[in-house]
Amino acid sequence: MTADAPIAGRAGNEALPLAEMWSISGQLLHTPAYRREFGALLAQALGTPAQSILDAACGTGFPLIELHTLGFDDLTGADADAELLEKFRAALQSRADPGQWQPELIRARWQELPRRIGRRFDSVLAVDAAIGFMDSWVPGAMRQGKAAIFARIVGVLRNFHAVTKADGRFFIGLQKNNRKDNSYCPMFVGRMRLGAGEAEAHWNMSYDWESRIKTWVNMVTIEGRTYEQVRQSYLFDLGELADLLRAAGFDRVVQLPTPDTLYEDILIAHKDRVHKDRP
Repeated sequence: MTADAPIAGRAGNEALPLAEMWSISGQLLHTPAYRREFGALLAQALGTPAQSILDAACGTGFPLIELHTLGFDDLTGADADAELLEKFRAALQSRADPGQWQPELIRARWQELPRRIGRRFDSVLAVDAAIGFMDSWVPGAMRQGKAAIFARIVGVLRNFHAVTKADGRFFIGLQKNNRKDNSYCPMFVGRMRLGAGEAEAHWNMSYDWESRIKTWVNMVTIEGRTYEQVRQSYLFDLGELADLLRAAGFDRVVQLPTPDTLYEDILIAHKDRVHKDRP
């Protein structure tokens, strides 16, 4: 299924585009309070606003919009989904100062970042627990077996390393429930008024630690009609992700403490100046 394929409703033949389901779930999860808390935490960790930042999984604008509100200006967004990027542009136009801030938005898959981006950044972001989904949107792309999956992840992390400046940092998020004592986790995402109706979303997540595959069932209900999306992503815990970052060439990896009100852990991977840059 491609990223713009429709998702059928349980109770009829109507369909909902995949990007729309993803966008609705994001709105329900990223409430204004969540966005403010996450943005403030990230801004404090980033430090000075006088730096260049790439969000390599910018989606519809979270958290770049929050960072801009907090004084960061040199911001670039990249995402593989053209429809999500259009939603980001629409969100910018709906702000009180439309046109005053127009970040560069680039359509790019992680596998092609160095070729598509063409520059390096002081800080690179891949937050909102996006990393496990690198092959989730293209039929037949998912690798099988721990060794092949981990090699695939390291290959993609090297692309993040390539667009990070020497002395720069890479911020990456992972869901807190990616723990080896978890085999199943139901999660209520949220409920809110959306347009003229009401929407709510639930995620049911199953963890197969032997195959290293996590199965997500995303259920979105809009005005009484439920739409269901099933996706698989790669599965690893926080300690394994730190090891994969080091294998990709980052020199130091530290954890940024996050409160329980935020659903992801964040690692900060440092690319030291003494490290030999890849071309």
